[in-house]
Amino acid sequence: MQRPDRLTGSALFGYGVATTPVMYSYVLILIMYMKYAAVELGASTAAVGTIFLLAKVWDAVTDPAVGSLSDRTRHRLGRRRPWIAASAPLLAGFSIMAWSPPSALEGTALIAWITVAVFGFYTAYTAFEVPHLSLGAELSLDGAERNRLFAVRQFLKTLGPLSAGLAGTAIIAMGVGPTRTMSIVVGGITLVMILGGIRLLPPERVEFQGRGGQNPFLAIRDVISNRHARLLLLVVFIDAIGTGGIGVLTPFVVHYVVGREDLIPALLGVNMIATLGAIPLWLWLGRHFEKRHMMMLSMLGSALGYGLITLVGPGNWQIIAISGLIAGTASSCPNVLGYTLKSEIVDCDEHATGERKEGAYFAGWSFATKLAAGIMMGVVGWALEWSGFDGEAETQSELVNTTMIVLMGGFPLVCYLVGAALFSRFSLTESEHARIRIELDARQADATPG
Repeated sequence: MQRPDRLTGSALFGYGVATTPVMYSYVLILIMYMKYAAVELGASTAAVGTIFLLAKVWDAVTDPAVGSLSDRTRHRLGRRRPWIAASAPLLAGFSIMAWSPPSALEGTALIAWITVAVFGFYTAYTAFEVPHLSLGAELSLDGAERNRLFAVRQFLKTLGPLSAGLAGTAIIAMGVGPTRTMSIVVGGITLVMILGGIRLLPPERVEFQGRGGQNPFLAIRDVISNRHARLLLLVVFIDAIGTGGIGVLTPFVVHYVVGREDLIPALLGVNMIATLGAIPLWLWLGRHFEKRHMMMLSMLGSALGYGLITLVGPGNWQIIAISGLIAGTASSCPNVLGYTLKSEIVDCDEHATGERKEGAYFAGWSFATKLAAGIMMGVVGWALEWSGFDGEAETQSELVNTTMIVLMGGFPLVCYLVGAALFSRFSLTESEHARIRIELDARQADATPG
């Protein structure tokens, strides 16, 4: 290694803590906004679903743009920090806008307001997420230290969804007034944690300045032509399209199928607590087994966990709890070991091209995830409208309930099994990456004056 790559505790905390409020807002919009917009604001589920889908299509522009621009940014603070800092007020502002439309708005005007808020929030999220993940791949070039860094990030990141599931959903259930207050408080916390977190990080690597892909279209071509990245893009998309509707469907299923709306925060909490609790497990497994084998195991675990939802009926909250426990445990793996695997693919690209294009690569994976989620949120909205969902009714028809169960359980089961079958072809071994890393370090040593 060119310098000691062991990160301090404050650096690990600073890197991870910025994600906590961001994920609180992101997940709360994902799981509660369609129901909130339909029941509290009176918006059509089909209209809201279409807005989310179009916002994800918009990511086709913003994700590669932010990735490429951050790769090529020259600033005294580095390539990534300016983007992360600039995203903070935008995330806060558009989140407040989404949850706090003027009470007089209705019909077309309300849909227009929601459209601007959702598009703005997701654009700001891209400006944060892509540079932040790219920075993680640069803070350390050591595989074990990357596992440690992304494990801390995952722990602090999961505190956001956990808080959203336990507290945020309960506040939203209180009505529009408390929801508006919550959005303002969370907006302020977002500013403090993002800007405060990046101040704790070590300086960015000077040697990576000016080594981003100079042509964004060629950078996209390099990502697609990298066989490891190409396969992972496909698997990420398939898995994400399977889970894309789960978050938004959970409040509907618990309310209308199980009949226990009061348990929504607790059942969401089970999933998040399992995700937190599994982080040390995957970190330990990553020290003893190949990451790609652990990724395969996690996909099969997700298939089992989500597949259990197909058995849910009236009063069966226990099945949802068991499903959340299994799926939450499995989902920690790609957020701990998976990001290290992606960082190693970026190292392979540097070995082939001489460029450091973390932004382009993480933008590709981010876009695949968000596009899949957007497609499924659109499908959920349209399917609920088609099946006859009535936001003013306390019970729904058998067709509506069946539609929810199929989309939340059966579809993810199939997607994860297909994704696991494809990922079995992933061929980047840890020994091959170690060889590539040694050669890259030797190049850097030869290029360093003196």
